[in-house]
Amino acid sequence: FGPRVPFYFAAGLAFVNFLIALFFLPETLDDKHRRRFEWKRANPVGTLLQMRQYQGIGWIGLVFFLMTLGHMMYPAVWSFVSSYRYGWSEQQIGFSLGAFGLCGAIVMATVLPRVIPRLGEWKTAVIGLTFTAASAFGYAFASQGWMIYAVIVVGCLEALADPPLRSLAAAKVPPSAQGELQGAMTSIFSITSIITPLLYTAIFSWFTGPSAPVTFGGAPYLVGACFLTLAVIVFVTKVARPAARANVSVGVAEDGAQV
Repeated sequence: FGPRVPFYFAAGLAFVNFLIALFFLPETLDDKHRRRFEWKRANPVGTLLQMRQYQGIGWIGLVFFLMTLGHMMYPAVWSFVSSYRYGWSEQQIGFSLGAFGLCGAIVMATVLPRVIPRLGEWKTAVIGLTFTAASAFGYAFASQGWMIYAVIVVGCLEALADPPLRSLAAAKVPPSAQGELQGAMTSIFSITSIITPLLYTAIFSWFTGPSAPVTFGGAPYLVGACFLTLAVIVFVTKVARPAARANVSVGVAEDGAQV
């Protein structure tokens, strides 16, 4: 049916998503926490500047930026690298991306709910970021196609990185700014979506072209791995661990007073 079909299908899914959000998602922000609409905050730059007033949120934003900058190499060059290095067809590329997404979904649905209560969000984020960086190095040096699937299976814990990172950020802003925070993080994602296709395709072209200093098809993954490693370093050294929450028991004394 032609190359436009995937776009029509995606548009249909987006419209269904819109309808579900419109009719089935209840409002969570009560009236007392709402603020007046202001144009100066209703844009990516304004939203990011607004977040500066909350202590510690800048470092989390930087980690999220570096993580997204590294991770967005996959949609930017996955098909190019796979075709160049392994001679994969469109179907094989689709299977590999499907396996990547499936493993991530399984981890988020089964592992994440069990890990966070045991280790907490900070440690979970460290594990996720570490596996994200390690996986990128694995993809960079995977010389055979089957190695890609091995890296996907071994490195699927990278799916643990994003949710606790967002949760740590949410804990640093008041209820009235939760939506704005998510908008700021989406703005970061959008900014990296502009940068990464230009960056990683240029790197791939440079290291696979006739004038390449060293012929290396995995160069984009290696550059992404460096960004991800930097994200781990910034997170561990700059993002403070949340204070331990004390367990407070409430009881009633013999005289009726709460203790």
